[in-house]
Amino acid sequence: RIWVPSDLQLGNPAAAEAILSTAVDDLLSLGPPPDAVWCLGDAVCGSDLQQQEQLSRIVIAQLGRLGVPICYVMGNHEMDLMRVHGIPRYPLYEAARAEPLWHTTDTSEDVFFVRQFCGIPVVFLSDDAARDGSWWVNHVGVHGETAHRKGEALILPPLREAIARHPGPVLLAGHYALPGGQRPLTRLDALFPLPPNLRLHLHGHAHIGDLSINAANPWQRENPVEGHSLRQYNISALENVRSPGSHSAVLELETAGPVSLAIRCHLERRWLERFDLAPLTAARIR
Repeated sequence: RIWVPSDLQLGNPAAAEAILSTAVDDLLSLGPPPDAVWCLGDAVCGSDLQQQEQLSRIVIAQLGRLGVPICYVMGNHEMDLMRVHGIPRYPLYEAARAEPLWHTTDTSEDVFFVRQFCGIPVVFLSDDAARDGSWWVNHVGVHGETAHRKGEALILPPLREAIARHPGPVLLAGHYALPGGQRPLTRLDALFPLPPNLRLHLHGHAHIGDLSINAANPWQRENPVEGHSLRQYNISALENVRSPGSHSAVLELETAGPVSLAIRCHLERRWLERFDLAPLTAARIR
């Protein structure tokens, strides 16, 4: 059982701590802690270094209450200090690298890392940036000097080939949707055509219920990728300003593959939707 939050994205430390502690309290009220956490980016935001450092301490402390492994990727708001001030600092990423239970990319320049759950490889896709600040990447594109950068054009096709060679199912998790999803990241086109053993992609970024970015289908969680069997879900957002309710997901996983995905509202302490991932059905729990 894996807890999958994304987009805490509250610049006020007191507000962020209130929302995150409420979510952790709610999760613990359901029984034993999950077996792992997949934190899919935008856990911190803002252009003030001290504020981001304070937010990072809050995130580390609150998620640490669960006492389980945490896989973390950076999203576009982890790049706020670089975007606004040109400061190559990523406080939560730096703190996560020092925590024994946290897993993330080996360096800020890496696009992905892989961990196994129930014997299934999970590829975690992260935003990335040069350690010297010469370039950085977010949902808009590559910024700064690109000549020395290991671009996705060189990295993602071999990753696709490695996924295709794996004899069993493989899962994806990251901040952004694949093409076909809400607010997709176009540079992930390099993973296409998707290998048939790629079973599931979970992402944030497309704050559910936010009419300013999701006017057509603001509450649509499942967004298929045309021509592929992969299941894709928007699990955002933990924040409660743009996405009313403070939502996250719980993934049930077995050795044969993903079993179910349930969406939880932490402020109302109730389940909203459950998707059965073996048969192609979904049930709304209200």
